[in-house]
This record gives sequence, structure tokens and C-alpha cells, in this order.
Amino acid sequence: MSKHRLPDSPMRVTPQTPPGSNNGQDPKLAPPTSQSQEDIKPPEKHTSLLKASASVGIALGIATVGSFLLFRLLNRMKVEGLENIPDSHENVLYCPNHSSILDNFALGVGLYIPRMLFRPEYIPINLADRKNFFGDPSSRRLKDRVLRALGEYFFKNLRTFPVDRRGAGLEQVDQWVDMLRQNIVIVFPEGTRSRTGEIGRGRAGVGKLIYDARPTVIPVRLIGTDEVLGVGKLIPSFFRTVRIIIGKPLDLTDLIDQPLPQEERAQYALYRAISNRVIESIRSLGDGRPLPLDRQPDATEATEDTEPESSEVSEAKPEMTQG
Repeated sequence: MSKHRLPDSPMRVTPQTPPGSNNGQDPKLAPPTSQSQEDIKPPEKHTSLLKASASVGIALGIATVGSFLLFRLLNRMKVEGLENIPDSHENVLYCPNHSSILDNFALGVGLYIPRMLFRPEYIPINLADRKNFFGDPSSRRLKDRVLRALGEYFFKNLRTFPVDRRGAGLEQVDQWVDMLRQNIVIVFPEGTRSRTGEIGRGRAGVGKLIYDARPTVIPVRLIGTDEVLGVGKLIPSFFRTVRIIIGKPLDLTDLIDQPLPQEERAQYALYRAISNRVIESIRSLGDGRPLPLDRQPDATEATEDTEPESSEVSEAKPEMTQG
């Protein structure tokens, strides 16, 4: 692991609004936060595994060993741009493309192992769809019971934060802003896994997260994880090559220094522009098949571009293993 310390990123600027201010709006007029989300505590940040619970060490050990075996022994991993990894463990946002259920595990191996084994403050926070990875709290099905157990005793100990994919809209991003300011966070700007190998468009929620938190934004290109375990596969493939290309911190000041528009659609357009700038940076890192941003959207996408829907915005959230 490179010990090179990056200078302050152009993105590390003083936020224009204080934490929890909702961009200057009257808190009484702010959209209500989902009640289910208010009951969830942010992942605890440990400065030493000796001070953490035994379950944290066990979960981290299982994830580390499994990821190392899969990506270092049974497959081959190449990591480029290690010098671009910030030394800070606060307000750092990694934005990779998303094509496999294993993307987060690949990033953990490539970016912060073995560092996070000795300095657990470098364990990134992953946002995960509650129903897919923590089970439907209202369901009694065996699948949901198993997922609830995994979420409580495994995913949560890996600093995973459950979110409601189809719940509240952009307002739930405010919770992620506070977590990001104090941690490393991984978010997939596309909001879901690619089914074609192409990189999709950015989601507005990621743009809002960047606008409000002003983090150091690091684009990351993952190539080959879909060959190991792509969409529709149940058994991983072996003897493949996975490339992780870590880009330089992005300078988004021309967008985030703009005053927040009063009109909701204009806000949405600004957030989408920020997210799409990140997507363009991810595409520039590798030799994958790009999905042009200037293509003609279909009727559904045209509606999404002009009318911010809460369900679409919710898809902007990063998920630990799939979208």
C-alpha cells in the first residue's frame, strides 16, 4: 500500500451550509425524514479493533479472508493509481462503476487491505438496500429472517448502513451527508448494477451528497468483476483478471460553488450534472464500453430528467453488493 499523502483536494472546501441545515431552508419546512431511517444508528467508527466487539473482528476477518482468496489467489487483481488514495479517513467518497455483487469486496482488497486491519477507521461505510441485505422487517418468510440475521451480525459489523430504496426521496441523503463528513464512503453513482457492461447515467442523489458534504471525490473504474460474478451468475468464475483503476481527486468546484436554485427542478438538474461529471470521469479511466450521455433518452428517462421522483432518487444510493 502506498504511503503517499495527497495534498488537499480542490473538493475539500468549507461547506456553504452548516451540518443539518438543509441548505438554508427552515427546518420546520424541510421534508420529513423516513421514520424507519430515524431509528437506525450510523455505523460506529472504531479506532482500534481491540476496542471493538468480537463480532466486528469476526465479520471483518471473514470478509477479508474470503475477498483475498477470491481476488488474489483464485483470480488475479491489478490495481492502478494507488498514489491517488487520500491519507484522510474523513469526508472521502469513492465513486466506482457497478457491475457485480462483489464490487465492494474487490474495492476493500484493492484499496485498504491490510491497512484497515490495523486501523479500522479506514473501513469504508457501505449503504445497502434494507430489503435486499437486511430483510423485509414486516415479512416472516425464511429468506427475510435469514437476511435480518446476516444484516444484524455480519453486514452491520462491516459498517453497512441500511437504507430504504423505495422510501423517501432526496431528503434521506441528508443522513448520508453527516456520515460522509466523518468517514470514508463508497457510492455507486449509477445506482444499480449494469446488465450490459456499459456504464449508465449518474443519479441525482449522489450529486446532492457531493454538493452538501463537499468531500474528496475519487472516481474508480472496475473492470472484470462482472466476469467473476456478473448479474445472473450464482457461482463465481476463477482465473480471471480484475483491474481497479483509481483516479485522481475530482475538481467539481464549478458546480458545487453554484448557489442552490430555489426551484426544485433546477436543483435536481444541478445534482444530476454533478453526478454525470463523476460518471464521465469514471469512463475516462478504462477501456470499457461507454454509454454516451448525449444519447436520446426514452420516454421514461425523459420524464425522470424533468420530474424528480422519489423512487428514482432513491436508486442513487450505493449498495454494498448490488443495485
